[in-house]
Amino acid sequence: MVLPAATVAALLVGGAVYAASDTRTSDGSGAAPREGNALMADWNARADGQQVLGGSREPGVPTIQRLRHDGVFFTVTVAPARPGPNLVRIDTLHTGKRHAGKPAWVGTGEDDLVEATPRPGTDGLWAVVDLPSGTGTVLVTHGRWHRVPFAVETGTREVDTSLWTGDDGPECVAAATAEILSGAPAPSPCPAAVLTGDAERALVDTVATLADRGAEEIAVEHDESPRSAAAYAAVRAAAATHGVQVVEPSQAPGARNALLVVSGWAGAARSLGDNSSLDLRDQAIRADGTWLAPWLLTPSVVDSTPGAVLPLDFDIRAQGAQEYARTLATYLPGQAPTASGYAAWRALHGIAPTRLTLYAASRAAYMPSIAGHAGHETEVA
Repeated sequence: MVLPAATVAALLVGGAVYAASDTRTSDGSGAAPREGNALMADWNARADGQQVLGGSREPGVPTIQRLRHDGVFFTVTVAPARPGPNLVRIDTLHTGKRHAGKPAWVGTGEDDLVEATPRPGTDGLWAVVDLPSGTGTVLVTHGRWHRVPFAVETGTREVDTSLWTGDDGPECVAAATAEILSGAPAPSPCPAAVLTGDAERALVDTVATLADRGAEEIAVEHDESPRSAAAYAAVRAAAATHGVQVVEPSQAPGARNALLVVSGWAGAARSLGDNSSLDLRDQAIRADGTWLAPWLLTPSVVDSTPGAVLPLDFDIRAQGAQEYARTLATYLPGQAPTASGYAAWRALHGIAPTRLTLYAASRAAYMPSIAGHAGHETEVA
């Protein structure tokens, strides 16, 4: 059974998960991690005071760990925790100015350290690290003399990790993080691996709405992921039903043209950002606007375009969405809530989709990330 987040939070005594600790200190208790379907702190990590969200490291389950070192809180996510290439996310919180702004490097040893860099469509710093079978160590450094170790269990079963390490990796991690916060024993497949029935219905309804509004052609931005390929096929079939032409985004827009983006976070942020960065006279102007697939509700995508519309099957002000955003802000401050993360969250909490509603893709219509400020947010439909 998956416990409600409020119950999970009640099981944490004194903020045990991600409480302030330091590599130079230890409580010395040697106590076993908490048991039960809840977030747990593992005080028996390789380095004293290292904390593991969920309480244990399991092969095939992305691991989220936090450690304070030299005045810097490192939160490190490793996914999918299998032998071979893995995606590493690094979030840092500086308690002083000494190391603020310094780059982070990650690897398994001195000879393979690579710089963690931003990725389009998401927050955080990212790198791909090749991990061995069994027990491995991810080293994170933010200076010449600093090496912070994070233990990882990958098991022996090799799987295809290309979705995790490619452009869709950050979305895979966001969904897996929501599942770990919900107490799920193992992550579901990466969202980019399949087009869900709910997402397909949202896209088909979007095409119908555009046809009703008089759009004559739809430029579809898509990529090679399984979900995007299926979405592109669904959009073309729906457009044919309504007598609307489907064209490539590179084609000059006709008089009644809309852009529908069904690619992943990275591709959407890049393409929308590239167009928005042009002089106004050089931008592709769509008379019927820019429309985004529902999984593209993420701040970095929303910020890439001055205006767009999304079909969502949840109310951004509803209790479930608010609870997800608050839980994420509590345990992983700095990580923004996303539609894909919430989809994973609500599936484990038994929250049913609602009637599709069109939202303006702006910060005003975004899920509040600050607890207690829901009343200050604006819904634009």
